[in-house]
Amino acid sequence: MNRWRWLGVVGGILLAACRTNPPAPGAGAPVGPSAQAARSQGQGTEASPRTLTVNGMGTVRARPDQAVVTLGVETSGETLASALAENNRRAAAVLDALKAHGVAENDIQTASFQIQIEEPRDPQTGRPIGPRVYRVVHVYTAIFRDLEAVGAGVDAAVTAGANRVEGIAFQIGSPDRLAMEARRLAAEDAKARAQTLAAALGAQLGAVRMVRETSFTRPIPVPMFRMAAAEAAAVPVAAGELEIAIEVEVTWELR
Repeated sequence: MNRWRWLGVVGGILLAACRTNPPAPGAGAPVGPSAQAARSQGQGTEASPRTLTVNGMGTVRARPDQAVVTLGVETSGETLASALAENNRRAAAVLDALKAHGVAENDIQTASFQIQIEEPRDPQTGRPIGPRVYRVVHVYTAIFRDLEAVGAGVDAAVTAGANRVEGIAFQIGSPDRLAMEARRLAAEDAKARAQTLAAALGAQLGAVRMVRETSFTRPIPVPMFRMAAAEAAAVPVAAGELEIAIEVEVTWELR
């Protein structure tokens, strides 16, 4: 009897050890599709808003109010001292003529200064066949703020001794005000395009999400012409117009 009693006790212990408790929810038990769907309820991500991106262009044209004249004096001599002295004398007369026609001293600047030495040589033997020639070239830029004075000013400079007139370029002295107007026009152009596209899509424009200036074209001084000193009399000046262009990129939300 004792032997059967001990067998019963051991069997009960083994049965108890083989029993397993049910896994707790979320404790590593596999989750089926229905459980995943239930868990994801209330945790959905918000959809990104619809947007529309449009580019707009604004352009402003205006007459230039300044002219930049590039001219100078070229002299030569058998000695550097003589060529330089002659150049300095004629250049001083040219500067006086420019100032007499309304060009301020601060608006005159040296653009280039060169000293060249030329030695004539026989093309066959390469031997010198004459004295050296020293050439001095002094070129200035002068800003005329009165366009009506440009023609007469260039004439006077040539009469005073300028024998290099390299051209006239026109520019706008203060382009910032015109640039602000071009930006306004670019923004209006972008909005008009966006409204047209949104209406065609059955939507309305919402809040602006992003604005970016993609290009800015400043008015670049444009050379008018290049002429020799002999052609400088009665200089015709035609300023024309310069252009400032700005492009913007704008993104709107769509409702």
